[in-house]
Order: sequence, then C-alpha cells, then structure tokens
Amino acid sequence: MDDQRLIGRLNAVPAREVWRHEALDFTPWLLDNADVLSEVLGLDLELDAAEHAVGDFSLDLIGRDRLSGDLVIVENQLEPSDHTHLGQIMTYAGGTDAAHVVWVAPSFRPEHRRALEWLNERTDEATRFFAVEVKVVRIGDSPYAPLLSLAVQPNDWGKQVRTRAVQRSGTTWSPEDLMPAARAEATPAVADAIGALIEAHNRLGPDAGLYYGAAQAPSVTATMVAGSLRTQPWSIFTHRGVVWTLNLDWIHKQGRVLSADFMESLAAELGDLPGLAAAFESGRSVGWRRRPTIAADPLFTHPGAVERIASAMDRLFRELQATAAPLSLGPS
Repeated sequence: MDDQRLIGRLNAVPAREVWRHEALDFTPWLLDNADVLSEVLGLDLELDAAEHAVGDFSLDLIGRDRLSGDLVIVENQLEPSDHTHLGQIMTYAGGTDAAHVVWVAPSFRPEHRRALEWLNERTDEATRFFAVEVKVVRIGDSPYAPLLSLAVQPNDWGKQVRTRAVQRSGTTWSPEDLMPAARAEATPAVADAIGALIEAHNRLGPDAGLYYGAAQAPSVTATMVAGSLRTQPWSIFTHRGVVWTLNLDWIHKQGRVLSADFMESLAAELGDLPGLAAAFESGRSVGWRRRPTIAADPLFTHPGAVERIASAMDRLFRELQATAAPLSLGPS
C-alpha cells in the first residue's frame, strides 16, 4: 500500500460550524473543557460559573487558578475581536478585581492586541491580560479539534509559569496552615466561624474529608463520599481576603449526584443568608452549573449562619448516602 494514502490534510473549520451560539454552545464548552484553556495559559484553571453577574451585565466565565488562588475571568466570542468585547473585559475586570483577564476569539485585530499589550505594560504585576485565539481543524470526517494559542500575554509570562511550577510542584497545604492564613486575611469572628464550619464537617464521619489545596495561599475543600458518589460541596480560599464558594455544580453534577429537587430544597433552606440568594439564583439559571463565590464577611458573621450551613451540609450528606444506597429487591 502506498503510505501517502494514509496521510490526510488538515482543514480549518469556521468556529461557527462547531459552536453555533456563543452563550448556549461556546461558553458551556469552555466551562466543561477548562483543561484546554489551562494548557495554553499555563494556569490550573477551575472555572466555576457561566454568565456571572457584574452589575447589570453578565460575564461569560469566572473561576480561579488552583495554583495561586487568583481570580480568573474569561470573556469569549465567536467573531473577530471588536470594540464591544474590549469594553466588556475592562468593565468585568473592574467589577471583579480579577488577577487574570482572558479574552477568547477566533482572531484579534492589531488595535486590540496593542490595547492588551498596553494594559500589561501599564498595570501592576498582580493584573494580567491575555488574548487567546481559538481555531478548529479536522482531517477528513474526523472529530473537530480545537487549537488554542496565545495572541497576547504579559511580558515574561512563560518564565513566571515555569518558576511557579517548580516552586509549588508536589506541595499542598496542611490543616495547620489554614487558620493562621484566615486570621491574617479576615476578622477574628470570620476566622472562628471557619474553624467551626470545619469542625462541623469533621463530625460527619470518616467519609467526609477535607482537601487542603496547592494554591498560592492556603485553601480547603470539603469532600463527601457515599458508595460510588462523591461531591465537594464547598471551598474556602484565603488569597486576597477570605471567600467561600458554594460548589453547586459539584453537588448536582447535572443530576448524576443529587437531584434538582434537592438543589431547590437547599436554596429554600439557605437562600436568605447574605450573598446566597444571588448565588442560588445564578446557579438555577444555568442548571446549577456554577460555583458562586461569596464573601466570608458578612456571611459567616450573620447570626446562626455557620450552624445553618453545617445543618444543611449534614442533610446533604445524608441525602448523598441515601441516593447511593443499593435498592432492596425485597423477599424472593
């Protein structure tokens, strides 16, 4: 057989042929394939929300870099870059105080590349702007393959990524690290509340654990296991202030863990606490595929908030166990 017949041609495909609608197709794909964006950016992305509210506007995606704990925002489009989206990323950057601002598009006009380069030159090292070009290719009738590449990145970014990877490789925080970090970043009342929430989680038993991450600052994520079911209902980050994330998508997992009815009951139980009404509403609007971030203060200083959250987590754990329990076939 002629080996030349085994070699196909790589053909470019318009992005609109793959993702027909930006908000309904492209944004959810990025949310579900954060690893693809992580690889090109040199970050360890955890994207936790779609259509995140910033004032009267909606940011496409928001999340964190697990390595540093830094906030990351992503604005995407399926047409060449335009002035509208440039204005949007500036609005969203100011409204979220993001450390990494990412703009994804099939191509970028020279003027927009220069605008992002200028921002990288003029802002401090804690704020970084990226332009990511997304292309799609295929060979014959093969599946579509995304090709992402950096069109704009901060000066010396590649060197910073390699340095961070060496410094943090294989390292995770410990329980002894978290509380000093919380006390350094928050009021004593908030730090005490965090300690109480962790103690309540530990009382759930050996199948309810805590994972202390490898971010730049200490963090902790609650875990629960029942049979083949596993969820991570909440996380606490201590980088640039203390925040609590309610991991709605990890609780629901599109119905593969807990049901939509349970999610609604959780919203009814906790929705009147500070910041949680908006969190549940934003989750409900996208089928619970969000991990909204809530400021630890005023949430944890609200009277009875920690006790109520702990009670809700206890109920969640029992529901998880009941869902995982094998069905009885009854007498034969």
